[in-house]
Amino acid sequence: MKRRTFVKNGLLFSSSILLARPHSAQANPLTAAPVIQVKGESPYEITKRAVLEIGGMGKIISRGDVVMVKPNIGWNRTVEQAACTNPEVLRALIELAFNAGAKKVVIMDNTCHKAEDCYQRSGIEAMAKKLGAEVRYCDETRLVAHDFKGEYLSKWPVFKDYLEVDKFINVPILKHHGSAGLTIAMKNLYGILGGNRGKLHRDMGENIAELAGGFPSHLVVVDAYRILLRNGPVGGRLSDVEMRKTVIASTHIMHADVTAAVLFGKDPREVEFLQAAHAKKMGEIDIAKIPVKSLTI
Repeated sequence: MKRRTFVKNGLLFSSSILLARPHSAQANPLTAAPVIQVKGESPYEITKRAVLEIGGMGKIISRGDVVMVKPNIGWNRTVEQAACTNPEVLRALIELAFNAGAKKVVIMDNTCHKAEDCYQRSGIEAMAKKLGAEVRYCDETRLVAHDFKGEYLSKWPVFKDYLEVDKFINVPILKHHGSAGLTIAMKNLYGILGGNRGKLHRDMGENIAELAGGFPSHLVVVDAYRILLRNGPVGGRLSDVEMRKTVIASTHIMHADVTAAVLFGKDPREVEFLQAAHAKKMGEIDIAKIPVKSLTI
């Protein structure tokens, strides 16, 4: 029997807890879901174009939806240091969500550095509030059990905020990660979790894959405008940052991550969480089998 990851924490994981608005599963994972890759000078404009190319935000969001936009805000770093999602990418997505009829847009992440510092120094909090989005900080009293139904990752505490929305938009920044190899959309889901996330570093590839399999993203937009090539996920040195001026968008989380890995310069077959996801039939790992449309604006 394979080892499974369990959390046992008294009433928090009582079987009486019901999760609000469970996310619907993604379509057939091996279906050739399109991936859009757009390059250009403006992170705001290439984000808008990428979403337009996959059919527009109206394809994702219905009028009256409450939408969670989940960036990576984990670190007390500036935009130029490329450890957190670019606020201009988020600006485009928030505007598009409201224009598509979203009733509310929420921005939230479970940070590693002090949350107030991360939210402010990244530029994300000020930008989001200016657009009318609700900026939330994680509150441990709102943790509830979520069953990821994995062979390695079973029940784990998740902030209820992520479960009480209609749509979930996953917006990672593409960067190096010392333990996972890369951090992209699947790894970005660590930010929905409470508890001792360090425990998930054992069998990390399997846990990341099952995290993504047990909590679907309705839209993935990968910020690859600046990428952190070394010393991730924290970074700090500008010499570790390279401009790629690219955004990747897809409704298929694994295919978005495979495409991003290739852009980074990494063979997806050498990334453990992508190997694990492919073994679980979550999608293609061969970029040649994924329909990617690339354009420059």
